[in-house]
Amino acid sequence: MKTNLLSFILLACFLPLLTLAQPKEVKSKILIGGKTPREVLIEFKFQGFLALNDRHWQSYRRVFSLTDTNGDGRHSKEEYIVNGRYMTEQSRRGIFQASDYDKDGYVSAFEYFENRIITDEAKLIFEAMDQNRNGQLTRAEFMASQHIKDPKLAAAIFKALDTNGNGELVIPEYLRVWGKWARY
Repeated sequence: MKTNLLSFILLACFLPLLTLAQPKEVKSKILIGGKTPREVLIEFKFQGFLALNDRHWQSYRRVFSLTDTNGDGRHSKEEYIVNGRYMTEQSRRGIFQASDYDKDGYVSAFEYFENRIITDEAKLIFEAMDQNRNGQLTRAEFMASQHIKDPKLAAAIFKALDTNGNGELVIPEYLRVWGKWARY
């Protein structure tokens, strides 16, 4: 079991390095207040894989395997969305779409773990800023949280997260943007 964990960690750490040598399509550079998504996440002290402990890994593996009913190491749409038991089908569909980052119609164990890591930590950051604990993060709460010390940068980040422009964030809206930043 420890070998599997070690293999996964090594893959997660070195896969980005291996893909650097591969030709890539040119992406436009995303900047938020003059900072890249990675720099923004660093401002929030986002840790990703580094924040995990054995309990997290065991939980993620257990939940993944419960849904992987045919044992092929990936979730199909039928396994996860149609036959899933947690949340609503609409919620499962959204999570599946966010997790299936390569858009092949399946969520691999790596994609599942990556999405859980990103989502779980992002939710903790959101909850820490949501002063009145109502599940909505207003611009005022975001600015008052002092996660981002530079007020201009904080305003730019909030604007980028607030995709519908209504002056408040809810978890799904926030996670859609945060997830793209974390995978950028």
